[in-house]
Amino acid sequence: MRSAHARNAPVRVPSAVLVELYCVSGFDEPIDAVLARGFVQVVTTGARIARIAGHLLARVDAGSEMAIDALVVATAVRLGGGMIVTHDSEDLSALAANSPNVAIVRV
Repeated sequence: MRSAHARNAPVRVPSAVLVELYCVSGFDEPIDAVLARGFVQVVTTGARIARIAGHLLARVDAGSEMAIDALVVATAVRLGGGMIVTHDSEDLSALAANSPNVAIVRV
């Protein structure tokens, strides 16, 4: 995020991702601190992103167990592409396989 901020590149986080982050005990304060800095925009997922996500899940023959990952990729697709930074790249890579403007970067 520091690199994106230094380059004035937008950092967007689908609101659904926050569900996964907040469910881990002790993470609320660090998450809130990052969001409070103001260079991360939380993106809500509407019907268009949900439709894209559903189609991505169907393409890889997956169910709701990958719904959050699909929403992340669908958000990137809907916003015209971008880089998704993750520690769990396998599912995201499968979902983004047919989206050349979406790059998955493992950290």
